[in-house]
Amino acid sequence: MLNKKNMFKTLIFLSVVSLSLAGTGKSIGSAGASELLVPTGAKGVALNGSYSASVSGSDAIYYNPAGISNFTSPTDAQFSNTKYLADIGMSYAAFAFHLGKGTVGMSIKNFDFGDIKLTTADDTHGISGRTYSPSFVTLTVGYSKAFSDRIRFGVNSKIVNESIQETNTRGFALDMGVQYTHSTLPLNLGVVLRNLGPKMQFSGSNLEQLVQPAGSEPGTKDEHLSVVSQAFELHAQLDISLTYKPMDNVNVHGSFVNNSFGFNELHMGAEYAMDMNGLDTWVGGGFSFLSVDDITDGWDDEYTDNTFGTSFGAGFKVPMGNMSFGVDYAFRTVNATGLENNSVLAFTIGF
Repeated sequence: MLNKKNMFKTLIFLSVVSLSLAGTGKSIGSAGASELLVPTGAKGVALNGSYSASVSGSDAIYYNPAGISNFTSPTDAQFSNTKYLADIGMSYAAFAFHLGKGTVGMSIKNFDFGDIKLTTADDTHGISGRTYSPSFVTLTVGYSKAFSDRIRFGVNSKIVNESIQETNTRGFALDMGVQYTHSTLPLNLGVVLRNLGPKMQFSGSNLEQLVQPAGSEPGTKDEHLSVVSQAFELHAQLDISLTYKPMDNVNVHGSFVNNSFGFNELHMGAEYAMDMNGLDTWVGGGFSFLSVDDITDGWDDEYTDNTFGTSFGAGFKVPMGNMSFGVDYAFRTVNATGLENNSVLAFTIGF
């Protein structure tokens, strides 16, 4: 079994190896279930997803399952609503509670696409007035355990469901994460593998067509033909992150994300947190950029420019008897013409 020193050396080795890997744009567009990449919670968005080394409680279910066990109240809950791209909304609810020697986390992520006009080959402009709304839901169950006061490990299992009218697909994915706190330095290290799972594939009656058999006589009854959709991979990621505390109340975060189906990303964030007579407050911001190292003449700016820009946010938590209640808000700019910026409002409850 690895002792604490060897565990730290192993994590550093994995970090160095991961930094040597190069994300590539050659596979952009070949993976699906992109809703798995949409961040949750206000603080994570404000810090641009850079704090998986120190994230804790229900907020850790998305960023690093190892941190799920790092809270003191019996139960930690979070509810948030995100204004995402193109008037798409995302609702999120997460719970974490201690069970035995470990901690269990559960979450549900649901997207609201609104009503979309239904168009067909005979009604290309949707004049009929009929509409439909896709359903994208992700259910997550996680488990975390502290092996010492400095090492935590966690794992998530996810069920991903996408439904568009009568066509749907369902998939399964795993996350695995570790958090390590240095014994002498004010330094935390996090390593997360996200979205590991088999391919997904759409099926359903919307993929069926009536086709007249080839070479048949006029008047022959049409046959049902089922179109087989192409199976697609999930967006697997490796996230290596550091949190450093240069002075009291200040945390600086950095994260390197190796994408299996896209360019690598670098995320940076910083926060200032303060306790004022039981009132916990924080304010922070962050930014990210793509690490593009395989540019050719064929790359367009829409692939090599980062869609998301700077982010910032703030929040507070107040004690209420045996409970605590918090409100967090985050704002993230979007560098794309015609798309509005993201905003997240989150409520946290400890009880």
